[in-house]
Amino acid sequence: MRLSALLSFFLSLLVWRASTVSGTSDGNTTLVTWDEYSLSVRGERVFIFSGEFHYHRLPVPEMWLDVLQKLKANGYNAVSVYFLWNYHSASEGVFDFETGAHDIQRFFDYAKQAGVYIIARPGPYINGETTAGGFALWAANGKLGDARTSDETYHQAWLPWILEVAKILKANQITEGGPVILHQNENELQETVHSADNTLVLYMEQIIAAYAEAGIVVPSSSNEKGMRSMSWSTDYEDVGGAVNVYGLDSYPGGLSCTDVDTGFEVLHTYYEWFQNYSYTQPEYFPEFEGGWFEAWGGSFYDTCTSELSPQFADVFYKNNLGQRVTMQSLYMSFGGTNWGHFPAPVVYTSYDYSAPLRETRQIRDKLRQIKLIGLFTRVSADLRKTVMEGNGTTYTNSSSIWTWVIRNPDTQARFYVTQQADTSTFDSVKFDLNVTTSAGAVTLSDINLDGRQSKIIVTDYTISSSTTLLFSSAEVLTYANLDVDVIAFYLDVGQVGHFAFKDAANLTFTTYGSTSLTTAASSAHSTVYTYTQGTGVTAVKFSNGLVAYLLDRDSAWYFWAPPTTSDPNVKPDQHIFVQGPYLVRNASVEGSTVKLVGDNENTTTLEVFADSSIKTVEWNGNKVSVKKTAYGSLVGSAPGAEDVEVSLPTLDSWKAQDSIPEINPAYDDSLWPVCNHTTTLNPVAPLTLPVLYSPDYGYHAGIKVYRGRFDGPTTTAANITGANVTVQNGYAAGWSAWLNGEYVGGSLGGTADVSSTAVLPFNSSSLKATDNLLTLLLDYTGHDEDDVSPAGTQNPRGILGASLITENNGSITPPNFTSWRIRGNAGGEANIDPVRGPLNEGGLYAERMGWHLPGYPVPTTDSSTDSPLDGVAGAAGRFYLTNFTLDLPADLDVPLGLQLGSPADTAAVVHIYMNGYQFGHYLPHYGPQEVFPFPPGIINNRGLNTLGINLWSLTDAGAALDTVQLISYGKYRSGFDFNSDWSYLQPAWKNDREKYA
Repeated sequence: MRLSALLSFFLSLLVWRASTVSGTSDGNTTLVTWDEYSLSVRGERVFIFSGEFHYHRLPVPEMWLDVLQKLKANGYNAVSVYFLWNYHSASEGVFDFETGAHDIQRFFDYAKQAGVYIIARPGPYINGETTAGGFALWAANGKLGDARTSDETYHQAWLPWILEVAKILKANQITEGGPVILHQNENELQETVHSADNTLVLYMEQIIAAYAEAGIVVPSSSNEKGMRSMSWSTDYEDVGGAVNVYGLDSYPGGLSCTDVDTGFEVLHTYYEWFQNYSYTQPEYFPEFEGGWFEAWGGSFYDTCTSELSPQFADVFYKNNLGQRVTMQSLYMSFGGTNWGHFPAPVVYTSYDYSAPLRETRQIRDKLRQIKLIGLFTRVSADLRKTVMEGNGTTYTNSSSIWTWVIRNPDTQARFYVTQQADTSTFDSVKFDLNVTTSAGAVTLSDINLDGRQSKIIVTDYTISSSTTLLFSSAEVLTYANLDVDVIAFYLDVGQVGHFAFKDAANLTFTTYGSTSLTTAASSAHSTVYTYTQGTGVTAVKFSNGLVAYLLDRDSAWYFWAPPTTSDPNVKPDQHIFVQGPYLVRNASVEGSTVKLVGDNENTTTLEVFADSSIKTVEWNGNKVSVKKTAYGSLVGSAPGAEDVEVSLPTLDSWKAQDSIPEINPAYDDSLWPVCNHTTTLNPVAPLTLPVLYSPDYGYHAGIKVYRGRFDGPTTTAANITGANVTVQNGYAAGWSAWLNGEYVGGSLGGTADVSSTAVLPFNSSSLKATDNLLTLLLDYTGHDEDDVSPAGTQNPRGILGASLITENNGSITPPNFTSWRIRGNAGGEANIDPVRGPLNEGGLYAERMGWHLPGYPVPTTDSSTDSPLDGVAGAAGRFYLTNFTLDLPADLDVPLGLQLGSPADTAAVVHIYMNGYQFGHYLPHYGPQEVFPFPPGIINNRGLNTLGINLWSLTDAGAALDTVQLISYGKYRSGFDFNSDWSYLQPAWKNDREKYA
């Protein structure tokens, strides 16, 4: 350690306080304002540490609180959320905000309970790898007109949606006591022409007017689609349509699931971008890479090592802080599940996204690393107002180290964000860093970045009116102002840290733990403390009362700071410290007792540091036997679940039925809609007539069944050799065809093909002179998003064209099909199962009849006892149903799922239904997903469950599964209630579906 010119100085002592900030407002409210530094809420600067969470991808309202509590505990103070038009509007003019998981008021209530702000993103277009980008499917077939422009047809389509959802947003704004502090206009809409009469500008003005009409007064925001255009900022060519707070989306990782050496390169141009295009506003990332999605045929999320690594969070998110970012939302923070028919064709069932919080709601190490940053931003008031002092490779004695230096202009606190100049390297580098303090220049030595690592080194960092860190090369995790000041530092084991307190020389101290603290060069104003981080937790008690925790990184991951307030803007005197458990959800203080609620996988130490008046501790309602340490904490233990045996039932006692009876020519389709349209609103012209687009007949999501009839060319059918059929139902969507009951071909679809064409050969012996029947069963993987040509979200679904082929190279004019009929989901747009909603079911016979619903009575006739392991012979389908009961311990969270497997070369479509919810779409020929989790509420942890599996062989080779079993992802003893009555989410079968046959 080399100390240079420790000069005498005078600096007013700073007390943590929320200084009143006079920022810019939109003229509607002063409760949320902004300036070039940060957002301010109720006059107080706030660092917005947000995460994207989609309620529709977890259709169990009670579980929303589980996720929100986990995010809050891990350092978040806000969530960003899309509101999906297509989930809430099954048909034109009809909206559901009350039934089951459609009840978004509960989301706002839970957010307020958990203590997080909400950034509302209702579209009308939201993208999000959702079918039609969130557009209502009833409109996504030409009824949108020229979508995402000022076209009046489009305007009249989306306006009712925005006005309806905004009624609920209005009531939940911070001005009404709710958690909503921002709303976003549209999504990644690029302003390509800066002209007042440009259609995109006029469109954004329409959106602004709609929110104003609805009474939305919190500031508006936007999200630039990467650094591809300069859009909607008041600071750059503002010709109309600009928002209050400009935002930039960024997914900079360039990572590979299969090669850890690929990518991992941060961008150093964010600061410059914001200074050029939004210099009067805080630097805001509405979407910053929290993970990335995977496609059909790609990798499964659990294998994406680089994306899942805590090092990604450490390097990339600290890089943002170094560039003065004070608002960021990690997309996704919890991804959830693309259940039913929510996904766009670019993704499969899992939307885990390699997010910090796993699809199973389990905490990944990546989230634990995020917590270290989030808790730091929570207490670092000086970080919310900074200027760029400098950056580059000249602040250290190593050209391989890049440093950002930002400074608070009022307090002169500085933050040195260090990273490797080549952030992709795995090399370990030691260096010295030159810093500026109020006592003069200081060189901090022996700093180590171990490969993909970043550190934030602070100077003149205020902790309280009596304590300021003059500098620290150990990273600050957090601090608390209790009746003594408590600060937590962290380093990797073996790394060296130095710190000094301002105007606090000659302190004595006692250490408790394996890490030794030594003193170095001192002056009248400070003593330098040096240590090499050992394993575990060490506490240091100083003679002035301050306590410092020295944590290795693993211990820091299990160091919690639960707030004692529900205010998202938590002050250092509004939280306590807890060390040890898997999760601490919340804390409350009643008299001399701290009451903690949390989860634990294994029994751990429970150490609580609160005010000295606290004498007892409760954990999940049970009193904990504690002892007081010499440095003031209370230590006991928190029980885990390691002693609990979780036994899951074997899936047997199956009942099976034919799920494609439409193959049989004798099947009665007389109640099906006739496909007789010769024109369509869809902007894409059909290849043949009549129009065979399924949305033209009121069927949007899910499997479709078509039946086309034709006669011979004259009096004989011998000249017809086949049919040419083109299907468009999304990437990887296969289809099968049968002529007069015999399989004639189809397509597996393609993971990169938006449509598929096949020539179906007809065997002349199968043809009849009249009334031939061609049956087609079409899988569906979603409606396209806006960026897929030629018509984006309005690209047609169903059959693009179907024509007969004759022999002799077509010298004989083929006949036309005499008729077509179609069947899709039961009721079409009628939404006959409003709880599960319009995107749950498709047109599979088993779905139309409700076989997947709890309580369906399988008939003794027309059914068998074969299982999915027996499978089907030939191109056929069967629906398999079984019931099983679970009785998991009431105080356990046991994430459950279904493991499927199949022999190599199996080409099939498999759908999984749990208690009526389609929660898995398995394509063994493409993959990658084979394990499908079910959250509580979809599966009954304590009660009867109904599992349905539909197996459809896409070819005449037949298909069977070789693995069908329930699995547990883990077990956690929890204070959260995972045993609600879920019956309201699981409406049972009713005998009213025959009309949909």
